[in-house]
Amino acid sequence: MSYETSTENVWKKEIDAAEKRVKEFWKKGTKVTNRYLDNTVSRKMGALDTDLTSKLNLFHANVSTQMAMLYGRVPRVDVSRRFADAGDDVGRISAEILQRILNTSVQASGSNESDVLRCCLQDRMLPGLGTARVRYDVQTEKEMGDDNEEYEKMTSEDAVIEYVHWRDFLWGYARTWSTVPWVGFRTFPTKEECEKTLGEEVCKQLTFEQRGTTEKNDDSQDPDFKQPEETAEIIEIWCRKERTVKFYAKGPDKVIKNVGAPTNFMGFFPCPEPMAANVTTTLWMPKSDFSIAQDLYNQIDVLQTRIDIITRAVKVVGVYDGKSIGIQRMLEEGYDNDLIPVDNWAAFQERGGIKGQVDWMPLGDIVNALSKLQEMRAEAIQLLYQVTGMSDILRGTSEQYTSASSDKLKAKFASVRMQYLQEEFARFASDLMSLKAETVCKNFEPETIFEKANCQYFQEEPASIEDAIYFLKEDCNEVLWKVEIKPESIAMIDYAQLKSERTEYLTAVATFVQSATPMIQMAPGSAPLLLEMLKWGLAGFKGSQQMEGIFDRVLKDVQEQLSQPQGPAEPNPKLEEINAKAQAEMQKEALKAQNKFNELMTAHQLDMQHIAAETDASARQEELQAYFNILEKNAAASAKIRENRSKSKPQVARGRE
Repeated sequence: MSYETSTENVWKKEIDAAEKRVKEFWKKGTKVTNRYLDNTVSRKMGALDTDLTSKLNLFHANVSTQMAMLYGRVPRVDVSRRFADAGDDVGRISAEILQRILNTSVQASGSNESDVLRCCLQDRMLPGLGTARVRYDVQTEKEMGDDNEEYEKMTSEDAVIEYVHWRDFLWGYARTWSTVPWVGFRTFPTKEECEKTLGEEVCKQLTFEQRGTTEKNDDSQDPDFKQPEETAEIIEIWCRKERTVKFYAKGPDKVIKNVGAPTNFMGFFPCPEPMAANVTTTLWMPKSDFSIAQDLYNQIDVLQTRIDIITRAVKVVGVYDGKSIGIQRMLEEGYDNDLIPVDNWAAFQERGGIKGQVDWMPLGDIVNALSKLQEMRAEAIQLLYQVTGMSDILRGTSEQYTSASSDKLKAKFASVRMQYLQEEFARFASDLMSLKAETVCKNFEPETIFEKANCQYFQEEPASIEDAIYFLKEDCNEVLWKVEIKPESIAMIDYAQLKSERTEYLTAVATFVQSATPMIQMAPGSAPLLLEMLKWGLAGFKGSQQMEGIFDRVLKDVQEQLSQPQGPAEPNPKLEEINAKAQAEMQKEALKAQNKFNELMTAHQLDMQHIAAETDASARQEELQAYFNILEKNAAASAKIRENRSKSKPQVARGRE
């Protein structure tokens, strides 16, 4: 397929072919979403044609549990050097600048990035495709210069992460993601927005209409997408081969604008590889997880419906002779210890009494069928857990006692699939933040980078900060850092991890200083070497970037002190002040780490005591219940014996007579 812009209908064929490929995916994605929400539409559009009066929505429970495990909190971006070289101060400061910019936007109150990641994860778990994109957004305003000429002045710039709905994402034919020739993002701008971005002449060629206002008998359409005002449908196409961005308008069905890529990403596309479910090398086409287990979900719903119907039938009903007025009064008026008079007792006895005139519906067969259906439902749920990877230990439904080693082994194998999803979600979030970092480096002005990173409070020399920003701007394609978001930083919260890292860091510093002090006292000239060794050793510790700047200043001062002529030993106030400041800083961090560790240990001990108390109370309650059960059985047995004795005494008396 050729992508020359001179061919008028090439992109119409491409878009039509892409929409034809994904039409079935859109149709099934709508069914899965409605099934998750348990909408009535899902029963009309689903695989079942029966009228289900009762449903057991395990799909919603499974997806909600998985999403809670995968996305437990707002992620923290970790920007680090690819190689922890102690002398790479430019790379260290550059990584710190990027880390501040990315974390400030991600963890801000009501940040867009957090919502985008949550929406993408939900799209991955339901229809099977979650994606987002990065856009460079710059705001300008017109001002008059000193020469009375009007010019554009930048007021703000930002790297915006935008959520892309799974219905608004198109791609070219490919077997794997690396061979996808183009990607398209569907948008619906208003006439005012089109005039602002595309111009009035282009807007005259567009077709504006209200979306979702008419009913269409097409399952591929989104029934919930409605817009109150008229909009145009435009697909923003990023063509990898031509390395251009094309704006394709539906209606006229042609490319209305062709520009160069606003940001020259290393992977060209402004989006990372999407989170796609069940993709094979035959064709890069997602398939939802629900489709893999839909037969079991449907079977469970059928069993639940039958159980509900039979449960309603389990009730005490029967028939009686309508001529027997006494029987009728007994059923309608009878109370406890109440006798109903019968006029013709002899005739009543001839008809067999109550047993001969009342016949109750047999419940034995119905109850047996109900028990069998419940067993079949339990077996189907267990099969569903095996197919979907949702084991009973992850859902907390294990009732039988097992050993600790058995539970640990069971949890390990049960969480293998969940770990894979965590890695996939972490990879997607990491790639997305990498694109944002690349946008910052290639488009932001140095002043904007300095301001957003709050560099005025860096514990670094101004010249080093300038070199780092210059490195970000000029050597962006050969940066020696990587942007990484670890899975555990998204899925769970470990409050002790940060404190443990800092405590380990301070312990290593204290140990080295204690060992090196005698050598420095014996040979003062060895101080620079020992400080370089300390800096090299600590560069591998996570979170040591800020302290490395302090070590650099101390090392510089020590070298200046040693370069001066040696005379009588005199105190150096500047060096003492620096050492005191460094020591105070380390003591402050150590105190904070120790206090936090003590708080965590206290909370842990309280939790353990609470758990132990609950365990003891539960054990005592079980013992008392067992004891009470024995007493009840003994009392019942004694009452039975007394009753038998009272019945047998008159018979013995008559025999003696």
